[in-house]
Amino acid sequence: MFDYEELTFESLVLTFDESKRAHQLMHASLIVADDNAKELYSDFVDACVSYANIRAIWATSSSKVRYEIDEKRTANHNLVLSSLDALDRYLTKRNIDTNWRSIIGKQHSGQERKRQGDFACYIAYIQGLAAR
Repeated sequence: MFDYEELTFESLVLTFDESKRAHQLMHASLIVADDNAKELYSDFVDACVSYANIRAIWATSSSKVRYEIDEKRTANHNLVLSSLDALDRYLTKRNIDTNWRSIIGKQHSGQERKRQGDFACYIAYIQGLAAR
């Protein structure tokens, strides 16, 4: 069993508050963006939902199942990162603020990679709420 407070205290996870702030900043950037940026955001959301699903399955699976789906989990995580990078590049080229990256990180290794995966799970959570 997992406790949110323990998880956020013991590691460098991206908290709900940090995720919420990053998403608010991202949303503000998208309000002034064109349809191409919104399509890139949609691609990012799709990648987040797929990644969050396999990450949740991986977390509760046996070692055998983890081994079997580990490559797929990594591939989904890489898709989240590449779609996030594409959105960031597109907005930056149009001089639209991408300060949300300072919250979730830009690097594809270490804690920043993990935090970006955490953000993907937050986005999937928001999508789930929106589907009510």
